[in-house]
Amino acid sequence: MRHLSLLFVAVLAVPTFLASAHAQELAAPVNGKVYISVARNNDLDGVILDLEALKVETEFGSVSIPMTKVDGIKMHADAKDNAVIAFKNGDLVTGKVVLDIVKLKTEWGTAHINTEKVETITNSKNSKFYSDTSTGKAVWRFTKAPVRK
Repeated sequence: MRHLSLLFVAVLAVPTFLASAHAQELAAPVNGKVYISVARNNDLDGVILDLEALKVETEFGSVSIPMTKVDGIKMHADAKDNAVIAFKNGDLVTGKVVLDIVKLKTEWGTAHINTEKVETITNSKNSKFYSDTSTGKAVWRFTKAPVRK
């Protein structure tokens, strides 16, 4: 199974000529890990490198969001390919993330993950985004606890 996971990341990996020896680690949650769910329900965990702020195009204009304020990101949340960003204070914002590659330092090396394949990034393994239609309109919600169905 480990070889299969390694093969999957190798397929997603994008060649890079930048030396990762000087990569700056993101100030991560207490356990130091983030959890990334990619296409086909494959999950990776590790520390994000070289990403201090997330650039997002919103309907109000361009913003730069410090990653230390982010609890989770739901990529490809709608037909316009917008993302939903969950803040640590509970707020949510929707917009187009301007990011091509996520560099993730894992226990077996550094993965370069194409954001087209990323479904979610969260600071906790139990955090989830879920669709809520209770108001008659489909919206995304974020929870730090497992969602009960």
